[in-house]
Amino acid sequence: MKQAIWIWVALGAVAALAGLFAAWWGRSRFVRGRRAVIAVSAFLLVGLAGGFLAREPLTQSIRTDYATARTNDLFRTEGLLRALEEAEPVQADTLRQRLARALAATGDEQERAAVEQRLRDEATGVALAVGFSRLGNASDEAAARLAEALLEALKALSSSDASLCLGLLHPGSQTPIQAATLASLRGSVRTRLDASLALVLASSALKPQLAPLPATADAALADMFTENLPTFQQAYGDPKQVQALFEALSSPAQAARIAPDTLCRFAQDLLHALLRMPPAERGPGLRRLLGA
Repeated sequence: MKQAIWIWVALGAVAALAGLFAAWWGRSRFVRGRRAVIAVSAFLLVGLAGGFLAREPLTQSIRTDYATARTNDLFRTEGLLRALEEAEPVQADTLRQRLARALAATGDEQERAAVEQRLRDEATGVALAVGFSRLGNASDEAAARLAEALLEALKALSSSDASLCLGLLHPGSQTPIQAATLASLRGSVRTRLDASLALVLASSALKPQLAPLPATADAALADMFTENLPTFQQAYGDPKQVQALFEALSSPAQAARIAPDTLCRFAQDLLHALLRMPPAERGPGLRRLLGA
């Protein structure tokens, strides 16, 4: 933007000097009447031609400066983007450059809003995949917040299209499904999901926790499964069927053989059971299980 401003200042100064010179020339005893009009017209034509030739570079410069400033502003003010840049700078920089290029390529306000929303969706998708992998070193509070946000999001998706649940259960492995999933999550549900992912990324990067001890966490998870297995069996069948559902949560190939609405309901029931674990065991259990 500064470059464009200085160009316009320079053109204005040249035009002003040309006007003063033309006025002085027209008043002299050597040039009168038509010659003065011709001189002024020539200066105006030259100015118009220069402005016409300079309009496209100036417009592009303004767009580029706007895109850079707007991109920097988004990455500074939006919590998820800021946390992603702190935890995964390489992936965040890729998103930053892509957004700046896309914003510079359009001058329509509605198109700019659509570009920014697509960037937010992509950032949430990246944060989902990265967040699960970093969950072992996140805080217990972040794990609980993520579980609650996932539960709320799965409920919203199951009421509209259960197949979209796969976009949350298998982040990064179902790109088309994930794009549709995130595009359908808006409002407070999406806000809480993004906030929980930002907390996971921030807590794992700024103050990483020790990963839960496998023996201790697995023992607590085993107790939880033992307690809830009768309920799972009543809803989903014998232990082998429940085991298949559990494996499908981490295996896209296995999930393809199960009805999406069944898998989505099981994921919600499992999150409910995890969140009901004793406070001392809930955080490590969530970090251990969801992180895996």
